[in-house]
Amino acid sequence: MLLILTNFLLALSMTHIVCTYITLFGNPQCRPILWRSVQGMYLCFLWAVTSAESPFPLATLGGNILFLLWLYRLAHKDSFKNCVFRTLIFFAVYMAVEVAVNCMILLVLQGADVFLMGDAICQIVVYLGIQIYGRIGPKKEEIPLPLRYWLELFIFPAVSVWIIYDTYIRSQTDGSNIALILVTFLMILMNFAVYDVYKRMASYALAGKQAAVYAQTIELCDRQAKEREAAYRQTRMLRHDLNDRLIALDALIEQRQYDDARQEIDEMLYENKLPRNEISRSGNLALDALINYKHSVAQTLNADLSCLVEVPADLSVDGTDLCVILGNLLDNALEAVTLLPREERQIKLEIRLEKGLLRILTENPYKGKIEERYDGTLKSRKPGDGHGFGLLSVRRAVDKYGGELCFPYDDTVFRACVTLYLP
Repeated sequence: MLLILTNFLLALSMTHIVCTYITLFGNPQCRPILWRSVQGMYLCFLWAVTSAESPFPLATLGGNILFLLWLYRLAHKDSFKNCVFRTLIFFAVYMAVEVAVNCMILLVLQGADVFLMGDAICQIVVYLGIQIYGRIGPKKEEIPLPLRYWLELFIFPAVSVWIIYDTYIRSQTDGSNIALILVTFLMILMNFAVYDVYKRMASYALAGKQAAVYAQTIELCDRQAKEREAAYRQTRMLRHDLNDRLIALDALIEQRQYDDARQEIDEMLYENKLPRNEISRSGNLALDALINYKHSVAQTLNADLSCLVEVPADLSVDGTDLCVILGNLLDNALEAVTLLPREERQIKLEIRLEKGLLRILTENPYKGKIEERYDGTLKSRKPGDGHGFGLLSVRRAVDKYGGELCFPYDDTVFRACVTLYLP
């Protein structure tokens, strides 16, 4: 009875360790009853294999990996590549710690049954390691690596699991020695190093996407500045020639050539028109550049983008943050309306500054079903791993100003509302 209770407590402790590891990367985003149900299934699996002392350790290892992968995927809806990599890293380190602990105990207590003692000590060590990492580890968002780089890094934890498993089998048949302990410690250090490289490469990939946003912002601002410069140069030329043209116009009216006079007036009005594609003229270079660019994109998609911009030229918001927020929201709206008939492709944009609050609202019709996670965040319905980071970038930019992002939609109209608290 004592052995059964001990096995149950070890299985319960292991389940708690796995769930603690998963929550390092954010709170679970699924329904609590589903999360608890899968935990219960994992607990029963661990208790069964621990009590029965399974003669098939590979099957036990495979079951552990599949359950952790299931729990992680259920909790975070993360990229499958991230799920697999973090799962293998966890078990590579856990197995290495377990083998190292058992080998050290066998050196001291030769011939003793150290399985339960070693398992308990291993769980304590791993749990403490998770708690320490949770307090000192970085909390940055990660994006999936390109497949080539992911495979290059994935190979190491996958091979490490097999090497550590083989080391464990040797320790059971040949006894423990210092060499086996050194191998396990080396595996622990190398897996930590590989995981650090993985996180750094993910950070660099995210920085690359941000750099692309900066480049687009600079390009749009440069284009806007050139268009404004050309328009002002044209206006100055018109003012320079205005006296002569008015004299000619007066002569046409005096000769009662009203049609020619009207044509001359139309030409003057047409030539004096500022860039014809401009729908935003707030004076904020980054804001106007992006809105006017998206307006031209909307025209190519046979969509109508209307906007109301009531902000001063100088905003205490970084131009890149504005482009990240507006660019992603307008891109999503444009993508949604392209699935509708041409006459329904209407997008509304409102930007207002009210009492230190910058409010941004996009509104567009849509068809289909919008899916939400348990925590209220929206799911991307695009296939593959390279999607869903637009709203992640928007949330990061909004959080930078302590702002709010919400999506008050109904069955036919989708809205995205952003509120920024300006310093």
